[in-house]
Amino acid sequence: MTISFGETLDKAYEGINTVSTILGKLESVTMIRDVYGKITLYLEPKSDDSPTSEEIIQVKNELDSRLGPYFGQDIWISGETKTAHQSLGKLVVQQRASAKWDQEGVTPRWYVLERHISKKAWTSRHRAAQPPWDYQVASQGHKPKIVSFFSFKGGMGRTTSMVATALTMARRGYRIGLVDLDLEAPGLSSIFFKSDVNFTGVTDYLLEKRVQSTWPIRQSIQLINEPVLVGDTGETIYSLPAGTVNEEYLEKLARLDFQHLIDKDHNLAEIMQTMLNDLEIYYRRSSTMDRRVLDYIFIDARAGFHDIGGLAVSDLSHASVLFGNNSQQTWLGLEQVIRRLARHDGGEPQSVLLAHAMAPPLGAHGREEELERFRVKAYDTFLDQYYSAPTFIDQDIPNSNDPDAPFTPVVLPWQQAFRGEIALYTRDDSTNERDRVSEYVQLLTDETYQQMAKRICLLFGDEFR
Repeated sequence: MTISFGETLDKAYEGINTVSTILGKLESVTMIRDVYGKITLYLEPKSDDSPTSEEIIQVKNELDSRLGPYFGQDIWISGETKTAHQSLGKLVVQQRASAKWDQEGVTPRWYVLERHISKKAWTSRHRAAQPPWDYQVASQGHKPKIVSFFSFKGGMGRTTSMVATALTMARRGYRIGLVDLDLEAPGLSSIFFKSDVNFTGVTDYLLEKRVQSTWPIRQSIQLINEPVLVGDTGETIYSLPAGTVNEEYLEKLARLDFQHLIDKDHNLAEIMQTMLNDLEIYYRRSSTMDRRVLDYIFIDARAGFHDIGGLAVSDLSHASVLFGNNSQQTWLGLEQVIRRLARHDGGEPQSVLLAHAMAPPLGAHGREEELERFRVKAYDTFLDQYYSAPTFIDQDIPNSNDPDAPFTPVVLPWQQAFRGEIALYTRDDSTNERDRVSEYVQLLTDETYQQMAKRICLLFGDEFR
């Protein structure tokens, strides 16, 4: 018999239901799937009846037959004082989640407890979002609103769009901070500064802060304030890069354990919260009295299901901008991200903005047809993955034509000018170089990115200036 990981829970459910006499004696069944995918059962009997040893043997035989190597050969029964596993019972109850077969008011209740090696920021079902400060505090303007820019696939123009939105808003008087959390493929700093400029950054902060609690953030902040970028009356952008990519960078990165970001005995997630708080404090202390608080902090999140991307999007942010194109690969990933941000475990859903990246430019053949396919797919995906969360059960779903609904995408057309390297600094003192940078800025602050900035403001009830 051949069985795959993806079949194990259904096969276990079938096997338990085969022993019909045991079902009426159980309050609940919890399937514990370990890091290898093997299944162990935790059974909670009813107070007036308990499974017989013969019934337990029958269940074991059924699971052994259906699961083969994926059966952990163990069944724990709550209340049996002889078992060495009894002390884990409370932990199982705390961490398990309802299974797809579970029905309110019907016994036995069905639960699943997944044990993971990594990706816990993406998969943890009982962990609420933990930004450095609450959404309410941010939306009232007392602290910055934290927004992650995320794409499931690379090459979507995520970093470029974040920079463009930051420039657009800074030129209109918004106070913006930028943080590069794409630590394995950093690119934010190279857009604004020459490669011979050495600087510390996020990687240094995360490494040094664990050894030196007083490590300052100020030496890592890059100020972006050239008039050609932010305008004559615009606000300075405070940028926190990943760090200088040199012979030491990989050595630093290799000492950061992203697989256990959210574990209680591993404080990297807490250090990231402190880092954002330090950025906010540094801005307040370095600003004049009438410029007390950053309006927004934009995070460039790692693409795909990387642990640090999951932390940025799911934990640290108040809202996320999700980038995708009209490919099957994009939607397979975004469906899971959108479902995660809806908080199906009963938590407060995160605000989301969808961006149709690399869309056909104006005049391209088939443009309107592709835009319509993307809109329809986006609407269907949000109905299935976002608005199916418990929070929305008694709420009206936005109309499919609502221009400000999260499933209505900001369209970002493909642009020839963005194919190569984007350098927003002058390589020499020539007029051609100044004109080149100025032309880039015009493209990066046009109507497309004004629309992106406006939609981000709407997520927090802000009026776009």
